[in-house]
Amino acid sequence: MSEIVNIVAVSCITLSNVNASLPDLLQLDKHKMRQKRKYLNKTTTGRSGNQFSGYFLRMKNCTLTIFKTGKIILNGVKGEGELIKAFDELSTLIHRTLPDGGDFEMLLPRIVNITGCRAVMKAVDLKKLQNKDSRASYEPEIFPNLQFIFDKDKKARGIVSKSGKIIVTGVTSASELELYLNCLQKIIESI
Repeated sequence: MSEIVNIVAVSCITLSNVNASLPDLLQLDKHKMRQKRKYLNKTTTGRSGNQFSGYFLRMKNCTLTIFKTGKIILNGVKGEGELIKAFDELSTLIHRTLPDGGDFEMLLPRIVNITGCRAVMKAVDLKKLQNKDSRASYEPEIFPNLQFIFDKDKKARGIVSKSGKIIVTGVTSASELELYLNCLQKIIESI
C-alpha cells in the first residue's frame, strides 16, 4: 500500500486597500525560528540571518512560508483534503486580521511536489538492480540507497533501500505517484 508522505504547494495572495504586507498583517516574526533553535545562530552558511525573506507560520498540520510579495509555500500536508483545509484556515486568519475596507484575493494552490513511499516487503539486492537497469545509480560510499531516474526530462526520482522500501518524489498528482511506485515495484520484483 502506498502512502503520501508530503505535499508541497504554492499560492499567491494579493491584498487590496491595506497598507501592510501579508507577514506584517499577520504579525509574523522573522526571527522566531532563530530564537527557538539557538544552533541556527552558529551556522556558517555565508548568508546573514536577514537575507532570507520568508516568514514562517506553523499551523496544525503544516508549515507555511510567507513572503512579502504575497507568495506562499505550503509544506507538510499528507493529502489534498488537508491542503484545501490549510488554505481555508489561512483564509480565515487573514480575513480576521484585515482592517476595515481591506480585501484580499488568493489563487488556488498549485501542487509542485508530492513525495510518497511503499514497502515492497522483500530485501532488495541493490547491486543487481543497478546492473539490470541503466536508470539506476548505486554508490554506497556516497549514499546508502539506490537512486532511480525515471525520465531525463521529468523531475520524478525514486529511492530504493535494501529493506525494500521505495520512495518517489517529484510528481505533482496522486495518480502519477501511484504510476511511478508501481513501475519501480515491478522492476524490483523482476530481479
